Amino acid sequence: MRNISIIFVLFTTISSGITPDVLIHNPYNIFYLNPVMGEIRLKANRGAILEAYVLYGGKKTQMNIGFLDSKFDYFIADLGIFDTTFNYQILVKDKSDSLILPPAGTFKCSQTPFIVPNWAYGKVYYSVFLDGFYNGNKKNDPPDVVIWNKSPDREYHYGGDLAGIIEKLPYLDSLNFDVLLLQPFLAAGSNHKYDSRDYANIDIGFGDTLELKRLINEIHLRKKYIILKFIVTHTSSNFAGFMDVIKNGANSKYYNWFNIHSLPIKTSPPSYECWANDARFPRFNLKEPSVQAFLIGYIDYWLHFGFDGVYIGEDSVIESEFVRIMKTTLKKKYPNILILGCQDNIGINGFDGTINRKIVDLIIDYFALKKITTSEFDNELRKVLFFTPSQANLINLIDLSDFNKRIASLALNEDLLLVYAFLFTTVGSPVITYGDEVGMSEGKFLNMGSFPWTVDKQNRSLLENIKRLIAIRRENPLLTSKYFYPLYVNDINRVYAYDRGGIITIINGGDNPSYTILPVWNGTYINLMTGEKLIITTQQLRLSLPAKSFRIFKREI
Repeated sequence: MRNISIIFVLFTTISSGITPDVLIHNPYNIFYLNPVMGEIRLKANRGAILEAYVLYGGKKTQMNIGFLDSKFDYFIADLGIFDTTFNYQILVKDKSDSLILPPAGTFKCSQTPFIVPNWAYGKVYYSVFLDGFYNGNKKNDPPDVVIWNKSPDREYHYGGDLAGIIEKLPYLDSLNFDVLLLQPFLAAGSNHKYDSRDYANIDIGFGDTLELKRLINEIHLRKKYIILKFIVTHTSSNFAGFMDVIKNGANSKYYNWFNIHSLPIKTSPPSYECWANDARFPRFNLKEPSVQAFLIGYIDYWLHFGFDGVYIGEDSVIESEFVRIMKTTLKKKYPNILILGCQDNIGINGFDGTINRKIVDLIIDYFALKKITTSEFDNELRKVLFFTPSQANLINLIDLSDFNKRIASLALNEDLLLVYAFLFTTVGSPVITYGDEVGMSEGKFLNMGSFPWTVDKQNRSLLENIKRLIAIRRENPLLTSKYFYPLYVNDINRVYAYDRGGIITIINGGDNPSYTILPVWNGTYINLMTGEKLIITTQQLRLSLPAKSFRIFKREI
């Protein structure tokens, strides 16, 4: 009731000139007050006010329009990080009137801050499905292993393992990513291990805990991070608890661990809830306390090997109470770990971040499928960024390939480099799924294929360009910031340009050359891909951009 009363008072005390119910500011909602990121927002009916300012400590900071739609103007002020000692007012003006909010006293920063690990801001990820990366120990191969490079038309076992990642660390070093995302490795009958049946052991085909610990140590020696993918939403139909339900029905002590529709258990069609409508993946009942304790206990067990975080599933919705308990338990023991999960539960009691499917879909729809215009892309991108907490934007993974598809299967080769130019210069944490960097396009549901280690099967030009883009991102911290300012949007030529606070990216996704003029500060600008320099004296960056090309410029200070 406290939030509602605050808004009610604000609405009913507005004087004539600025009419009632045109303004909303709720200091208990992270959208309007985000102390960790130093942001204060105000929502106003479209055109209702002309100016807005934050008043605090004898200072006055103007609020700028951060986003607008057909109904509302959204004003935002960026004040820098503040805490619970911060008190403030908001001054609004129209053509003939002004008003200070609240009408008496001040707003106070009293909400619990949404804090995420600073080390995870804007990091570059490399995601590995162990089975398809590299076979470092043929002695532990499954009996049905197939030849390397066999097309992934089914869920083959290729024989990749932890030893393979360790052996290929020099290759991974050459990419210079920040975080290794280790896909599931628990004992399971599949190649992908999304159907874990034994949560206490690494799959025998992948290696053992000694190799895992060695890999984690090697990653940390390189000043990098490693995240564990741990599936909590579902298990295997061969999991002992589920098999007990099959045998004992409602008398099984595990009966409440699952969502059973009818007995006896049937698999075709399944008489229980399952992931991806696949009977092999019975869903856990995450409301059941014993399930919660079981899963959190095993996440804790694996984190103690030295992982820097955990990513817990593919579902868009995961039981919120489970997430709250898990986060509270794990953060108390490992305060600096990163916890990633579904995009519908981000915040203080939710995940630190997620794979941002909305941005992924926008990138694919604009660059690969050409389904939307440049202005539609720009508007939807800015909307997603504006309405997501800024700290989550910096954490959120942008993974263009997943267990269903590879980005190279969707984008023409001439568009693929434009995709990566945007990926590595936008807000968030770019993800490369193993093999994407060399142009792998084959990938089936839950089988992303085997990495082509022979040079003649690799797109070496793409690889070298991606290495350069990663280097540019690592060398320029501005690219890991929250700041994103569109500069140029051209629907006819499909040209898009934006400023990341001193680094400007221009992308021509059209089929023709385009002459572009951008407003910039005077000074010397360096092309970060080539090292060439431009001197600007007219506050305009003028350049002719070939079709299907991009430029990244940095203003030298």
